Amino acid sequence: MNLSYKKSILVFSMLLLMSVGLMSLSLSNETPKSSGSTPMEGVIVDGTITEAEWDGLDWKVPFFLDIDDAGNPPDTDGYNYLYLGEDLTNLYVGLDLCSDKTGGTNGEWISVWLNTNNRSFSDYLEWESYLDDGVESLVYDVEKDQEMEFISDSIGGASMRVNDDSEYTATYGSIDGNTTHIYNLNGAFMNITAEYLGGYYVSRVEFTVDTLKWFQEFFDEIFVETILWINFQIYTQANTTISEHQLYLAYSDGSVNPNDSDQVRNLSTTTSLEVVQFDYGVGNLSTNHEMKFVLYANDTSPFMTQIDSLHLAVYTNQSNHIATVTYPYTSINNYDIEWSFGPSANNATNHRMYEIRIPKSELEHYDPNEALGIQVGGYGTMTFVDTSWWVFSITDINLLVQLSTRYLFYDMQGCETPPSDPVVLGYQLYLLLSVIGFTSFLLIRKKYRNTN
Repeated sequence: MNLSYKKSILVFSMLLLMSVGLMSLSLSNETPKSSGSTPMEGVIVDGTITEAEWDGLDWKVPFFLDIDDAGNPPDTDGYNYLYLGEDLTNLYVGLDLCSDKTGGTNGEWISVWLNTNNRSFSDYLEWESYLDDGVESLVYDVEKDQEMEFISDSIGGASMRVNDDSEYTATYGSIDGNTTHIYNLNGAFMNITAEYLGGYYVSRVEFTVDTLKWFQEFFDEIFVETILWINFQIYTQANTTISEHQLYLAYSDGSVNPNDSDQVRNLSTTTSLEVVQFDYGVGNLSTNHEMKFVLYANDTSPFMTQIDSLHLAVYTNQSNHIATVTYPYTSINNYDIEWSFGPSANNATNHRMYEIRIPKSELEHYDPNEALGIQVGGYGTMTFVDTSWWVFSITDINLLVQLSTRYLFYDMQGCETPPSDPVVLGYQLYLLLSVIGFTSFLLIRKKYRNTN
């Protein structure tokens, strides 16, 4: 064998090795890529946790609960387990509550709070501002098999301020003073001076109260719909005896009728301070939740009316407090939740289990390559001593969902989609191998002929 032929064989061998290298590179692209975890497969959300269906999960977290086993037998202290996993479209949460050995669902509820974007918040106002924007909440009433009702039957009242100065309009007369003068009964007055009009001195002041502003801190759109009635209290007097001094209550369309006795209240017509108090029905609220009032007075001589205090108290249904959670709001609209009572791989005795599936489309800003913040808690009948709940968070004492510092964070390790059509890559590989092989054959054949 001459030197040229040997060189040809060497070139062919090198090209063949390169082909094999390219083959291994191409084939590796045909397998699902991952950053520490491949998508879960085969999870059946039926409330029964099995190790097989949760194979490929991101986290299985044991947590010990020191519960009121003496007060709630057969519940027992012990380890319970949080499961976290995901596939390409869903986040899965499993709870194997080995300590909860009571099968009934009377009064039972379960909750999951998520921080999907490492949000920082330290009170309910900040927490609510991030709902559906990096923070999510699911509070479920297991007994009723529905989301926990946010509004309860309990009624509460709260004092409210009247609107700011710009919302008082004098159509007749002039205003001296401001709303700070009428916050309290303290001798500081808002004065309304009448103007001469067609043989009479008249004052007419309109003001509108936007009830939505009263609830601007927490869930305003929800609470404003629960207003039952509004207590109205006003202290007035005049600087001299006058003929007429009245308060008109506008209808829901904003119009007033001085001849409708149900919509008119008589105010002080003397120099003596008098109080008028009544309940304002929600039927008078406009469609945008506003109340409109008119203060009207007249006499044949100049005069001034004075308001010492204008006080409003709104009565609404209260939020349905659970445990230490003031606002048990559910922000997640689409999910699956199931529960069971039986043994698991973690505990052979019958106990409560939950499985929850949440589409990632419900979790704004969720990033499978970042850490997921979570708190879980509930009742049924497992509780801490002298409480009506249990919780798994940074501090296992109270459910403080409004504090980002109480959330546990777990790196979900990534979950990426495999190539959509790996057959194409294989086809290209074989085509490349064929071209290299055929070219090598022609080269060797040519060299061989030249040597002969």
